[in-house]
Amino acid sequence: MDRMLIELLFMSQKRKDILLLLKDRGMTIEEIIDVLNVTPTGMLPQIKKLKDEFLVVQDDREYRLTPLAEILVEKMKPLLDTLEVIEEHKNFWENRDLSDLSPAFLERLNELKPYSLVKPDPDKLFETSPVFLKNIEKSKNILFLSSIFHPALHEIFLKTEDKSIKITLIITKRIYERIKSDFDEELKLYLARKNRHLFVCDAEMKIAMLTKTERFMMADFLTWKGAYDQENIIAFEPDSLKWAEELILHYRNQAQEIKE
Repeated sequence: MDRMLIELLFMSQKRKDILLLLKDRGMTIEEIIDVLNVTPTGMLPQIKKLKDEFLVVQDDREYRLTPLAEILVEKMKPLLDTLEVIEEHKNFWENRDLSDLSPAFLERLNELKPYSLVKPDPDKLFETSPVFLKNIEKSKNILFLSSIFHPALHEIFLKTEDKSIKITLIITKRIYERIKSDFDEELKLYLARKNRHLFVCDAEMKIAMLTKTERFMMADFLTWKGAYDQENIIAFEPDSLKWAEELILHYRNQAQEIKE
């Protein structure tokens, strides 16, 4: 793609809005300005530029994408969504060590949109996040990946007696050895209960915690310094839940299941 075309696609919010709006169907100028809440005088020059580059054609009163534009917009939207995910909380993403994530998952960061950043309460640094507790208490099918010893492992997952709740834990060997050492009886009860699974990864992970249930996902990534700063992201949309579930299952498939 030459530089002029890149600038045409990305250097104007109005042109981006037009292209994304016409992605699924053609529209009249009246429909375009109504949906985008703009004036004709502000939009018509941008449409003309897109027509001049054969990205938009006019068929009677309706504007639509050309086949070339359809290809470009199909590729453009995930990139724009990914940029939006990162730019929304740029400092958070710049400080995260994502080197454990394969390109297959990094390329799908756009699926985390929309999400929220959850920061710890300075007065409750050693307590489980209220946001996490609120959502986990309403969940019935829990996937939980962890490379740190978090209080939730013992206080929530090992102690939950409700057999209707399905819990699958994926932890590192180091965390497993600590649980065996400090909470052996609780671990035995956990493994003896219905709908409980435990998997242990030999390799260390750079994801501090990753939770996925039928209602939410929550991700805690270690910083580049290997620290766990308790800042995490939470999302509720199906694409976000799918991203988290597939990432957790990716690690589970490399782990060994622990039986009773």
